[in-house]
Amino acid sequence: MNGNDRTQFDGDFNNLAPRLGFAYQWNDKTTIRGAFAQLFGPSTLAAQGTVGPYGFRVETPWVASLDGITPLNRLSNPFPGGFQPVPGSSQGALTAIGSNLDAPLSNTNTPYTLQYNFTIQRELPGAVLLEAAFVGNRGRQLSRGGEGGFTLNQVDPRFLSLGNQLNQLVDNPFFGNGGAGVVANRQVSRAQLLRPYPQFGAIYPVFSQGSTSDYNSLQVTFSKRFSKGMVFEGSYVWAKAMDVGTSHQDSWNYMASRSVSSVDVPHRLIFSGVYELPVGRSRQFGAGMSKVLDAVIGGWQVNGIYNVQSGSALGIGANNTAGLFTEAIRANNNGRAAALNVEAHQRLDKWFDTSVFSQPAAFTLGNMSPLISNLRNHHIHNLDLSVFKTFQLTEKLRLQFRAEAFNSMNRVRFSSPNTGVTAGANFGRVTAQSNDPRQMQGGLKLIW
Repeated sequence: MNGNDRTQFDGDFNNLAPRLGFAYQWNDKTTIRGAFAQLFGPSTLAAQGTVGPYGFRVETPWVASLDGITPLNRLSNPFPGGFQPVPGSSQGALTAIGSNLDAPLSNTNTPYTLQYNFTIQRELPGAVLLEAAFVGNRGRQLSRGGEGGFTLNQVDPRFLSLGNQLNQLVDNPFFGNGGAGVVANRQVSRAQLLRPYPQFGAIYPVFSQGSTSDYNSLQVTFSKRFSKGMVFEGSYVWAKAMDVGTSHQDSWNYMASRSVSSVDVPHRLIFSGVYELPVGRSRQFGAGMSKVLDAVIGGWQVNGIYNVQSGSALGIGANNTAGLFTEAIRANNNGRAAALNVEAHQRLDKWFDTSVFSQPAAFTLGNMSPLISNLRNHHIHNLDLSVFKTFQLTEKLRLQFRAEAFNSMNRVRFSSPNTGVTAGANFGRVTAQSNDPRQMQGGLKLIW
């Protein structure tokens, strides 16, 4: 009514979700499969509300400084003007002036993924099944992030050339219109007036889409059905995951945040198996041994889980001195690689070459991506083992003894290093362990 749409969102009515799959048996031991699907995420076009609503939810921001340097309102009296009253709809377009805003955009699309795979499955001698697959996933119209990640009210980076002038105090054209925050003062910084919407603080669009993700992998799996006392299965994945993420140094160019994903794991091998030792009564060796001897050396079972996995990619943080009201800041790199080809125990005080990174100068943006593909924390290398032994007490009653060792080789996995470029001597240092040392336990299980 009166030029305003009665609906909260524009319609998103073209969300077709096709699915296609096939399977072909090449011969009695080989099968080929493939599939493609477009899948949509939860729709944001429902009655989600407006995260407010403004006019009936009031915030009074604490303004510690107008220029980012000189203290204004101290902790001893953080709100000298008192708290803002609830205005309802009386302020019209001035509602929430001086405050941060977070609300959905009307032109919000539904996030979706494109998923595809191509698989070849082959039965090998010894009842072993081998499968090799190309698996991919492309995400589109994903969340760009909100508070702490993406804002619609960042100063355009072209104004970085103003340098210190961004912090200069100038007359506030909004003074006297009520409100809180920086616009409640007679003067504001020049940067505040260069915001797209200078009467507000940060503006966070809820459910805002635009980010992307891409995942492609080779996935090899193998398994053996239980026979002759043995069963095992395992898999190896060689993969690459990239995304735009939800934290951006420059909200005007959020696609510049594209880098390897926080869930990117280039290599992962996992193997598990169970083996019943062929020793004891009714077994390959010692089938005729006495019950007493069988109770000691017969019926043992060994189990294991082995896992090797690449570490997660690291990102280098810096202090935000850009002066643009940006939500994040990246460090600078001098063009050299930071990874060190040194055994983990020998680089705990310097996990990577810290000299290649630096804090960006004031009123500049860093030149790095959020995460660095060839700079990672410590990898996973773990083996869990267990030994079982079953005692036949009566015809229907059995007692199982089990001994288990987690991280049986007692391998240490170190925590991530300090990645703050302004952390001084602690930058690049590892100060903790992220996994548990070897743990052993035993138990008895009565089965009837």
